Amino acid sequence: MSYEVKQLLVIFCFFVLPGIVGAWIASTKGRNTLGWFFICAFFPPTIMAIIIQSPIKEVEGHYRECPACRELQSWKLSACKYCGAAMTRAPHVHEE
Repeated sequence: MSYEVKQLLVIFCFFVLPGIVGAWIASTKGRNTLGWFFICAFFPPTIMAIIIQSPIKEVEGHYRECPACRELQSWKLSACKYCGAAMTRAPHVHEE
């Protein structure tokens, strides 16, 4: 394996891969994907920061808002863990 290929593998493993992982986690929490890509690419330990952060908005398939207390909950919960209200799935509206 040539020296240039080894350099590219190191760059990918230590910079690009953490950036991609951080961006994906950020997107599941409704946060800025591009910003978190660069933050995690240049400082990989910040992936831990995005993991422990709460979501900031509803993200279909990941988080939704409780209709009663407005807290963001996991998409798969059937009842709010804070107030016990039923978490109903809103019908999808397709705009044409």
